[in-house]
Amino acid sequence: MEKEQEMQAKLSRAWNEVMGGSQKKRVQEVWGKIKEEKELSPEDKKLAKILLEHEEYSNLWDAISSHPKKRAEQINPYLHVYLHIAIENQIGEENPRQVGRYVSQSIDKHKAIHEIIAIFSEHLFEALKYRKPLDRLKYIQRLNEMSWR
Repeated sequence: MEKEQEMQAKLSRAWNEVMGGSQKKRVQEVWGKIKEEKELSPEDKKLAKILLEHEEYSNLWDAISSHPKKRAEQINPYLHVYLHIAIENQIGEENPRQVGRYVSQSIDKHKAIHEIIAIFSEHLFEALKYRKPLDRLKYIQRLNEMSWR
């Protein structure tokens, strides 16, 4: 658990440097549309679904500030939401197919996505850290290991 928290903290710092501000604004815009019951685009609907699945952050989504308070577990909720979207897209595109297979075999889809996020985060952090493409083969190998436990 400590290793996962450390990885999340590192990834959160990298995320904030690369994309933080614009994505925070997008989350707040979509949250505003949800609250006002405005029509959502297909991409907005994906984000809205994930925001609504994470009620623990609803006070943050309501906040005007784009600087959330740090949480004890050092998880950046904006990053967390976008990692969810990345995994949901992998499931939808069946790319890699191991993601969808693992989720479909799981009793708790949300928990399964979180397990995949933990693995994806490690590989994403390495790619960001070394400014290289995500090592897709290593990622798939780790997914294959998950599917058989």
